[in-house]
Amino acid sequence: MAIERIMKATLRAANHTGFTLVELVITISLMGVVSVLVSTMVGNQMLGYVDTARRSDLVARADMALQMIARDVRSAVPYSVRVSGAALEWVPVLEWGRYRKRPDAGAADPVLAEAAVLDFSNPDTLFEVLHTGTMPSLPSNPRLVVGNSPAMGLDGLNVYGGLSSGGIVPIGTHVITPTGITLGSSGNSISMNPGFQFALGSAAGRFYLVNHAASYICSGGSITRYGNYNIQNAQPASAPPSSTSVLLIDGVTSCQFGYTAIDATYGMLTITLQVTESGESVTLSRVITIENRS
Repeated sequence: MAIERIMKATLRAANHTGFTLVELVITISLMGVVSVLVSTMVGNQMLGYVDTARRSDLVARADMALQMIARDVRSAVPYSVRVSGAALEWVPVLEWGRYRKRPDAGAADPVLAEAAVLDFSNPDTLFEVLHTGTMPSLPSNPRLVVGNSPAMGLDGLNVYGGLSSGGIVPIGTHVITPTGITLGSSGNSISMNPGFQFALGSAAGRFYLVNHAASYICSGGSITRYGNYNIQNAQPASAPPSSTSVLLIDGVTSCQFGYTAIDATYGMLTITLQVTESGESVTLSRVITIENRS
């Protein structure tokens, strides 16, 4: 009998176990609030992650563009880097070497030793190259630069100018061979046909082999590299005629180039670049030291 009474009491208690409607409503409401809070927190974290990833990508792209510009201008002919607002131009060096400035005192033939020196007093057709190891190879359509000066664009004194009309340097001379002169190499020498007289010598006895100019131009929301166009007096502000082009970076909202001469040997190129994507913007600035040791 005692066992029967216990079982009946248990069944009565079981029949009254459960949740009321009010309890269910409260529980559902609390679960909804918690779900909203959790989704908001997770959503904000995801948005923050996406924004951070986008900014990191923009920084990486802008930094890579600045590194490529720095690499290019550091291989420019001394005193050939020039800027104009959103345009940067230089003359790339393809090969370089040192010319003989004085006769070889140990040469068996004094006449040949004298002929091996690059003559700056008259048009010269041949000079000896001082090098250890491999002779500099001539690029296609090569032009020879010796003694380029900071007198930007002046005739006879800078690669962007024309032949000298007299005055500071002799008439018809220049720091770069005209396009009509054919260069050749044989043994340790470089020949010029017809002969040519350079306007200025190099303190370090250096010569540079070039064939075209190159530019970075910021326009239309991008920076484009233009190359393989003729060296000219006026700096191009848009795509130069007959040039090749390669996109460097897009999404550019502003860019600015500046150049300041530090002293007779070094210059300072400054670049400010702003890149934007999906409302996110980053601005990077870079200062590049240019060595003008001609």
